[in-house]
Amino acid sequence: MRIRPTKGTSRVVALINPPTITARASLSYYGSVPPLGLAYVAAAARAEGHRVQVIDAAGEALESVLIRHSGVGALAVQGLSIPQIVGRLDPATEVVGIGHMFLHQWPLLRELCVAIRARLPEALIVLGGEHATAFADHILTSEPSIDVCVIGEGEETFVELLATRDRDQLVNVPGLALRRGSELLRTPTRARISLVDELQTPAWELFPVDAYLDAGYSGGVDRGRSMPLLTSRGCPYRCSFCSSPQMWTTRYVRRTPAMVVDEIAGYVERYRITNVDINDLTAMLTKDWMVEFCRELAERDLGVSVQFPSGTRSEAIDAEAAQWMYRAGVRNFCYAPESGAASTLERIHKKVKLERLVESMDAAIDAGLTTHASIIIGFPHESLAEMWSTYLLVLELARRGLDTVAVMTFAPYPGSEEYDRLREQGKIRFDDRFFYSALLRSAGSKQSVHPLLSGSALGVVQLGFLLSFFGLSYTLHPAKIPALVERLVRGRQETVMDQFLQTKLRQFGLLRAKARTA
Repeated sequence: MRIRPTKGTSRVVALINPPTITARASLSYYGSVPPLGLAYVAAAARAEGHRVQVIDAAGEALESVLIRHSGVGALAVQGLSIPQIVGRLDPATEVVGIGHMFLHQWPLLRELCVAIRARLPEALIVLGGEHATAFADHILTSEPSIDVCVIGEGEETFVELLATRDRDQLVNVPGLALRRGSELLRTPTRARISLVDELQTPAWELFPVDAYLDAGYSGGVDRGRSMPLLTSRGCPYRCSFCSSPQMWTTRYVRRTPAMVVDEIAGYVERYRITNVDINDLTAMLTKDWMVEFCRELAERDLGVSVQFPSGTRSEAIDAEAAQWMYRAGVRNFCYAPESGAASTLERIHKKVKLERLVESMDAAIDAGLTTHASIIIGFPHESLAEMWSTYLLVLELARRGLDTVAVMTFAPYPGSEEYDRLREQGKIRFDDRFFYSALLRSAGSKQSVHPLLSGSALGVVQLGFLLSFFGLSYTLHPAKIPALVERLVRGRQETVMDQFLQTKLRQFGLLRAKARTA
């Protein structure tokens, strides 16, 4: 990794993974997972000789759930409370780095930063991650306790920030947004890391990894002790609803397949994992890479399953690739068509050929992969005819035997083209409905930006899509019903539906337990 020479001695650094927030009444099944990005940053800082303390608020208190009331209803906050987080901080801490990945974290993180400032008045408070990148201007202008936002890929920027003891000189560190007096500044853009194989391995020993694994928390379907993993960084596409171009640019960098498998083998030995969740933005860009990765994994015979819980493209997956994937242990695979209307796909810059997508899905199903698809409705420019085309696609996926589908309502995310357009039109209000919009996923409980359909109307459409998919799927494939019931009874997961139902039951159980002990 390319780092400037250290300008001073080592520093005392605290890195914070915030609590996990879920909406009790939503269709969301967000759960706590080991924070991969923060583990990479911790490894980079430690490699430069800094004293790194990690406070994983979620992982250190998975059984603790606090109810937070908001303008969109009750939210469940899993993990340490703000006083508990602040109380764990080393009084000698000079720099506090906080992972800020999601829009819905912002109201809580704002309160957390105020509390940290009261405890450590001289510390430098830094936010980094996808949302800190996309929302930096609002963060810095609305909350004076926050000093700096890291823009984009964080390892090199954060290490150089730590090496710069004179705060006035931070303006010379590429990749930052910060204040100088009342002025908001952005330093020059930092070049992307070109050789991701040379990055330090995530510093998982600083995190309560076993707590996540023992409790069955993961980013995908629960297939045992699961670790998150990246095989690439970036995405070459510019989907209009995604903030990835701001965070990563459109540069796509892959890791060497053998080194990815080496990392998996290390987790098998160290943590006794039985599954890995590939968290890439775009995992399946080339068939050759995927086949090489699967050959390597199959030859090593590590006894782990592999999941791709993030939606991916379809061009690289044909019958041969799908068969190699299954042979290597890949079990869950998610597609992201988003829409069934070619005009909508063109408007959102989603370069998907629906005919090729369906062929790829057929190949994946035939190979034995458990398949899932992500759909978005309610784009601000989507016509009712285009929505109908998406509905027909959902029915076609059910007919062909796709296992599950998620139908989400559009939420304008900071850093995306759609957000910028709506902001210019004056349609974005910084209130609870906006901050929790992506978390809720259920249009019936959030504000709609569709010109014809209200939030409640979109909620009805969303429910109709889901009922139609699962009704047709279970009618044409009736064996899926007893299999689902059996998995629920036994507490096993194979599909996203299993994951959703069991996560909701677990959240309900935690809340009931809290109520009994209150």
